[in-house]
Amino acid sequence: MTREIERIEYRRGMIDPGAKLEDLPVRTWSSAEIPDEIREAIHREGILDLGGVYGDREAGDPIEYDHLRLVLPDGMVEIEFFNRGIALIMTDDERFRRIHRVLCKLDGDIAILNSVVVKPDRIYF
Repeated sequence: MTREIERIEYRRGMIDPGAKLEDLPVRTWSSAEIPDEIREAIHREGILDLGGVYGDREAGDPIEYDHLRLVLPDGMVEIEFFNRGIALIMTDDERFRRIHRVLCKLDGDIAILNSVVVKPDRIYF
């Protein structure tokens, strides 16, 4: 059974020293506006079970920042991801890749979504 999503809020950008996260533009979709492919990706990747903070805030200057808020009838799921690009290269954590695939769909960045991340001993798609 898939859980209903009432609203999606997605904030992404580079944070220079001294800047506030709240100053980044936010994209918002109400329930009826959420594209089917995004809704399906959220459920397929199990994003509703991955709330929390990911990545390393200190890994970049400026800081690459993603914030995803999924508003559900019975609560909210929030994901903050600091320096996603660096984290994807430095770890083989499947949660990072699952979140990355959904964030790329939200941002419409198909080039990044289809890119290959190479580590010394692994290749990820």
